[in-house]
Amino acid sequence: MLETVALMGPARFAVPLTQALTAPLLGVLEAREVSLLVQVATCALIRLVQNAAFVAFFGLVLAGGLDAYTNSYDSIAGRLSLPQGTEAALIATGASLLTWAILGSTVQVLVYRRGLRRWPARLSVRAGEAADEPSPASRRRFDPRAVVVAAAIAFVLLLSSTDWILLGTMAGWLGLAWVSARGDRDVIPPGFVIALALAIGVFVFAAIGGSGLELALRRGTRALLLVLVATWLRAAAGSEGLREVFRRALGRLRRVPSVPEATVLLDQLGSVRQLVRSARSVVGAIRFVPKRPIPFLDAILDWVVAESARFAPTARASAATLSLRAVDTALVLFAAAPVVVLLAG
Repeated sequence: MLETVALMGPARFAVPLTQALTAPLLGVLEAREVSLLVQVATCALIRLVQNAAFVAFFGLVLAGGLDAYTNSYDSIAGRLSLPQGTEAALIATGASLLTWAILGSTVQVLVYRRGLRRWPARLSVRAGEAADEPSPASRRRFDPRAVVVAAAIAFVLLLSSTDWILLGTMAGWLGLAWVSARGDRDVIPPGFVIALALAIGVFVFAAIGGSGLELALRRGTRALLLVLVATWLRAAAGSEGLREVFRRALGRLRRVPSVPEATVLLDQLGSVRQLVRSARSVVGAIRFVPKRPIPFLDAILDWVVAESARFAPTARASAATLSLRAVDTALVLFAAAPVVVLLAG
């Protein structure tokens, strides 16, 4: 059903965020010996709210609104002899979200609890080493804070309209932004693949809902540009730059439960090269493991413990090197230039 497709698309991008929000919190709850039911309920609530926001964004913004969402649902539900209409679409979507929240959270909590109980009482971690990547300021053209602000402006503008003139203007800005930034090239291929997949999904969703090919094409193009802006954000700011920006933002919310732990994780997170090496090492850890759920899970958990013991946090130099310059101001102003197109329209 289309509401399930709508859930799968945005939720796929929400998974890392769900883990980042729930992992420290579940660790705190387990340390306080909170019951399994409470942990599952807490995790499910976070997952439900977040996925509902993503689905609402997909249906109400990218796909064209509640009517378009309902029309797309009706076109599928009618062929399956299911109830139709706005109420039926919302009930089916809510049931899908609730089911996934319960099942996904139950599995997540059980895996986390098993991992925590298998964790060694004492785990020696090596002292920090010098960063194996140059600092963002030494090799990047723009301050990551300016990149984040410029990307936020681009997002707002793209969400405000699907007019071809605005889309063309934003595509031109994005092209110049790509050329002018000294960014990470390794994120470009997956970014383009995700952008194309989401654009096709939005186009098909809108076309099935009877929006017309021209409007569906405009909405698909907007979805394409939104993901490309996000890809440019990651490439231009870099992992270290984004980490520093969000670390500073989290630092202002330290009174919120689990936020201090999340800040510490950001501070100690390894560089991209370290993460790539860790991802490759997991292949060897599971190569000869029996293809059954429990042995496979235990092998992954043992790998996590081994990687934690080998991990050495890199030196964080970005906090002392972030500085706004004239070129950063120009980037932000240039991102806001398409506002003239909206006002003229």
